[in-house]
Amino acid sequence: MPGLFSIFNTAKSGLFAQQTSINVTSHNIANAETEGYTRQRATLVTTTPYTMPSMNAATIAGQLGTGVTVASIDRIRDSFLDYQIRVENAINGHYTARDEYLSQVENILSEPTESGISSLMSKFFNSWQNLSSSSQNSSTVAQQAYQLTNDLNSVYAKFTSLKDNTHSETKTAVVDINGMLSQISELNQKIKDVKMSGNNPNDLMDKRDLLLDQLSEKFGINIDEKKYGGINVTTSNSSIYDKDVNDNGTAPLISEGGSPLNIVQANDSDDINVATFSYVSSINKKTDADTTTGKATYEVSYYKKGDTLSDDNKVTMYVSMTEEEAELLNTSRVLWANNEGTVYKVKDGKDASGNDAKVIDGNLSSTSTTLDSPVSFEQLALFTPPSGELKGYMSIQNNITEYQDELNRLAKSLAVSVNAIISQSSTWVADNSGSPEGGINNFFVNGDTDGNNSEEDENNITADNITVNIEILNDSSKIKTDTKYDSNGNSLGTNTDGNRALAIAQLANTLMNIQGVTESSTREDLIGDFFATDSDLNDVYSIEDMNGGSTLDNYFNNLVNKVGMHEEEAKNQVEHEATQLASFTQSKESASGVSMDEEMTNLIQFQHCYQANAKVISTVDELLDVVINGLKR
Repeated sequence: MPGLFSIFNTAKSGLFAQQTSINVTSHNIANAETEGYTRQRATLVTTTPYTMPSMNAATIAGQLGTGVTVASIDRIRDSFLDYQIRVENAINGHYTARDEYLSQVENILSEPTESGISSLMSKFFNSWQNLSSSSQNSSTVAQQAYQLTNDLNSVYAKFTSLKDNTHSETKTAVVDINGMLSQISELNQKIKDVKMSGNNPNDLMDKRDLLLDQLSEKFGINIDEKKYGGINVTTSNSSIYDKDVNDNGTAPLISEGGSPLNIVQANDSDDINVATFSYVSSINKKTDADTTTGKATYEVSYYKKGDTLSDDNKVTMYVSMTEEEAELLNTSRVLWANNEGTVYKVKDGKDASGNDAKVIDGNLSSTSTTLDSPVSFEQLALFTPPSGELKGYMSIQNNITEYQDELNRLAKSLAVSVNAIISQSSTWVADNSGSPEGGINNFFVNGDTDGNNSEEDENNITADNITVNIEILNDSSKIKTDTKYDSNGNSLGTNTDGNRALAIAQLANTLMNIQGVTESSTREDLIGDFFATDSDLNDVYSIEDMNGGSTLDNYFNNLVNKVGMHEEEAKNQVEHEATQLASFTQSKESASGVSMDEEMTNLIQFQHCYQANAKVISTVDELLDVVINGLKR
């Protein structure tokens, strides 16, 4: 039968339970500002009632309780909110990276300003207009042209520097990612050990969740919970390059056993399924492209897990790939690797559902390939994240390459059109050749050729190398402005003749097929059908408008507008995702965050309960005193 001592034990259990609750409350208050901390709660349950009715036990009027115990100390966390936040983290990471670099692209272009390309181009054509009426303005033309080409060179170089910066950011991200994966794997094992002992490793799980949140900013992740609190982590959606699988050129990557490739695995004994990432540090072309396949052999060096601090981690291999594939590798720079950092070799295969996938087919190291026997690009496990910061770095490189291509078209169109009018020929003519006339026939030249310009050099003019002929910079009076010149380069016109200069000035408003310019385009390809005499300019050859064409200034302004549109899109997405994240984070904080008001209320409640249980013990003590000592009297 229950008695005073059972009441004493019941009160004692209440005392200890409330003490535990106060401990938990104290822990919550202490970690109110700790990043990633989740509010905890002691879950109290009744203990087994006193005396279950049986054949050998007397029945009483109902079951008498025996007290309370702490069943567990749980985290107050919503896993669905975690999922939503991590999805938004990945999207936000993508557009934040884009916004950061696109704002720098806008600063480099400096439009609209007096020092921008558009303004310099306008001044350049205005100087030709002035030169058409007075030969004394020739030095101004040379100076304005030099400033324009310098700015084109500078903008192109700064774009290249930005791309290099994204490579550095990618390398840093790879190191950070591998570090996080290692920490998550360690926490995974510790959590399992604690769970198997019957306890809840709440603080360890908080640390792991915080790392998962940070990892989700780098790229999208999927989490699969396993027994004893362990988790498997994979990348979300398709994550390896494969141009033949779908429109996005990506496919799933699976292990040799056919299961998804994990970057964190609950069962740490099966290391073959655990992947890391390595960073490609350099890509150098070693042979010419094959005329049949279009593939050349490249020397590719990578650092295991992105650790460039020691050359012991550097691996060099040879890869056969097209120029386009080399650009893809240069853009991504990240390869799937095993847990030691040696990159995977892959082959075509099927996943468990029968869909096309890439299957691991061993590893690639310096001993796997040679210059004579390179690995194919299709066998590289090229990481293509579906979202996240890495995706942002890769996409911005594609954008900058696009901007550079458009600057190249602009520079080549400018050079070819001006040179055509200067030389009065739709095909390239050497300087001082005497055919069809002598003198300087190329106002703009390829600065990479050390002055030894040829037709091929003109065809290879880009925004990176365009410059003004050094002979014109040294002596601007050599600029051809008149209608006719003899074989020695002497003008056959009058002092008021400036028809050739006027024809160049009119290029400012001439519609040209700039968007159709390619690396292989020749002067004849670009203007051959539109190069004709102009009766208003004493039959000087000039360039006519092309249907569907664009002026040089409008073409450049379209580029500026495109950059602005991309930046505006990125900025809007960052603001939108910030709003979404703030909403989800607020919901998470309301559920999992520590509220000081609530904790203080709980503290008062637990304090009163503790005091009440202590009062019960005191009362029982008095009753026992009556029973024990009172009987003596």
